[in-house]
Amino acid sequence: MKVKLIAALAVISVLLIAVALQQQNDDRVDDLQSRQLLSEEQLTVVNQMDSLVVAKAGVEVEVVRDGGRWGVVSKNMFPAQPERIAALLHAVRGARVTAAQTDNPEYHARLGLDPSAPQNATLRVTMAAGEESVGIIYGNPVGSGQVVRFADENQVWLINRPFGMTVNDVEWLDLQVTQIPMTQAASARWTHADGEVLEVEKAKEGDYNFRLAGVEQADQQGNERWTNSMVLALIDLRAQDVKLRSELELDEPMLQMQVRTWSGAELEASLYDIDGKYWLLVDHFEQPEDSNLGVNADERWAFQLGIGQVENLNKRQSDIVRGGESD
Repeated sequence: MKVKLIAALAVISVLLIAVALQQQNDDRVDDLQSRQLLSEEQLTVVNQMDSLVVAKAGVEVEVVRDGGRWGVVSKNMFPAQPERIAALLHAVRGARVTAAQTDNPEYHARLGLDPSAPQNATLRVTMAAGEESVGIIYGNPVGSGQVVRFADENQVWLINRPFGMTVNDVEWLDLQVTQIPMTQAASARWTHADGEVLEVEKAKEGDYNFRLAGVEQADQQGNERWTNSMVLALIDLRAQDVKLRSELELDEPMLQMQVRTWSGAELEASLYDIDGKYWLLVDHFEQPEDSNLGVNADERWAFQLGIGQVENLNKRQSDIVRGGESD
C-alpha cells in the first residue's frame, strides 16, 4: 500500500513539474513574441525630451526642462519631483506590446482612447524634444495590461502593464523644503512676534534630544518629545504648496526661527499668517563647503504649511512645560 502511495505521489510530482516548466516556457515565448512599444526613433525623442505634458479630463500638467532641472509651468517653474519624472520614463520605456488590437477609430471611445469623447478619463502623455514629439494615449485596462495608441495613429495596442499618472500640478512639485538630520542639529532659537524667546539646545554632540536652555534638567524631565517635535517640524519640513513671495502681502512674521548644527550650518526661517493661511520663508541658509544638507533657500519662494505643522512650530516655553506635565 505504501509503495503504491509513494508511486502515485511521484507521478503527481512529475506532472506538476512538467506543468510548471511548460508554463515557464509559455511565458518565455510570450516575452519573446512581445516587443517594445516605442520605436528606436521614438525612444530617442523620449531620452532627449525637454518638455512633458500629462493631460486628463480637460486638466493638464506641463513640465519643462530648464538648465538641467525640471520645472512645473503652472507653478512658475518651481522644481518638479525627479522621482515622478523618473517613474513616468521608466513606465514608458518599459512598456511592451503583447498584441495588436483594432485600427478602427470608431472603437476608440469604447476603449477609452478618444480624448474628445464626453466624460472621458483618457490619459494622454506628450513628450517632446525640440520639434519632435511622441504622444501616447492610455485607455482601458485589459486583464493585467492596458490598451494604448499613439496620438497620431489609429492602431490600438495591448501593452503588458497598466499606467497612471496624476494631473494635479501640486503633486508634481518637489516640496521638501528642509532635510537636516536631527543628530546634526545643535541648538535652536524661536522668537515670537510679542518678543518672547524660546531657546533649546543639546548637552553634547551625538545627542538626539533637545532641552530648554537655562532650565534645570530636573525641571524639564520628560519634555523631550515636545522640544524635539518643534525643531523637527522645521528641519524636516515638507510644504503643502508653494507661491512666489512677490504675490504675497508680507507684514511682520508671527514667528522667527533659527537652527544651528554642530558643523556650523545655520538656518533662519520666518512664519506668516496671511488671511488664515500660513506661509514659511527660508530667510537665510549657509553651510560649510564639505556639508550637503538639503535646504531650498531660493529667495523667490514662500511655502504653505498645514495647521498641524504650524502647531508644532508655534510653541512657547509654557506649552512645552505644560505638555510634559500632562503626560
